Amino acid sequence: MQKPLPVPVHTLGISQIIAYGLMFYVFAQIKVPLADMLEVAPADILIGLTISLLIQAGIAPIVGAWVDHYGALRVMAVGLITGALGMVIMAFSPVYWVFLLAMVPLGVGFSMSCYEVAFSAAVQMNEPAARRNISLITFYGGVASTLTWLSVAPLLARFGLFYSLIFMAILLVVMALWLGRMGLKIAMPGRIAADAPPIPFRWTELTHNEKVAMVTLASASCLEYMSFAGITLMLIHWYVERFADLGLAVILASIYGPFQVVGRVLEMRFGARHDARITAMLAFAMVPMALVLIQFPSLPMVVLGMAMFGMGHGVLTVSFGFITNMYFRAAVYGRAKGWITTPRAIGMAIGPSVAGFIYATGGSGLFFVAMIVLALLAWGVFFMILTIRPREGYETP
Repeated sequence: MQKPLPVPVHTLGISQIIAYGLMFYVFAQIKVPLADMLEVAPADILIGLTISLLIQAGIAPIVGAWVDHYGALRVMAVGLITGALGMVIMAFSPVYWVFLLAMVPLGVGFSMSCYEVAFSAAVQMNEPAARRNISLITFYGGVASTLTWLSVAPLLARFGLFYSLIFMAILLVVMALWLGRMGLKIAMPGRIAADAPPIPFRWTELTHNEKVAMVTLASASCLEYMSFAGITLMLIHWYVERFADLGLAVILASIYGPFQVVGRVLEMRFGARHDARITAMLAFAMVPMALVLIQFPSLPMVVLGMAMFGMGHGVLTVSFGFITNMYFRAAVYGRAKGWITTPRAIGMAIGPSVAGFIYATGGSGLFFVAMIVLALLAWGVFFMILTIRPREGYETP
């Protein structure tokens, strides 16, 4: 009988609900009250979010180096506290420029506590079980949007924006203390020992296969997350336009969250028997198919499309985390993931702005064509990974 997964992995999963929920997804609901408080347009709030995500892109390689040296759990704890500081500054923002200032610690905190660092923690704690543990972490992350949207709305209605932001900051600090305590107690055999000389990680010293793998994963994830971020922040708008019912639009847009978890369950249950690159290729194919289905004026087709969109992206999140480990061992995984994350974060940062501009200028028709093209490009770029042999000592299923 297989031994149960260690409790810390579940804690990492909970951290992703809090990190992604309170430092990214929450802006879908607080952008309007924030804009009203600051007397700006909601689009100006999204500019702040873009700044936050661009900061994540800029410091990702530095965060990766910290992860390898200090351990992912400690980095995550500091990141969550930094994000909490951003929340507090945002709550007390009297003018727009102070809000933009708050997005700096929020962006730094998000970079230090999101999926890439949580995946690094899983690899550092137990590299042989990394694929399963990464899958489990993403189960929790898959419902971050749904739980955030369902809980923040009544919080805002009952207590208002200021106290809601303070409450969210407190949650971030509590999660930071939890992870910090774990970081002091739990061994991280995969990270560099504190008294050991640093393991070099320079482009000139990478093998040909490592270079191609890094460029391929970085490029494919940039395109995939650009389309994902653009699509998810436009879904409610699209469904309101299609069905003229805001309540129905919110429900339809929320379907993809739980189905991300379904995709990850299927990946963990059946994917472990197969090469992770092959399961990722199948997941890539589901995204453009889903975008075609959700354009039908039929609720069953839309629900099917949203389910496929959620499952496809759910599997890809696991795939990008685990496939990196196929080419880079635990001692350098953090830095490799950091460099791969930079273009991915840039794609995620500009995705909403690009999608909004296309939708506003060309309508839903041009929007869906552009998003399908992006998804197909990501799929085509990722295909290159099949030509690259994994690192020595790693065996595909």
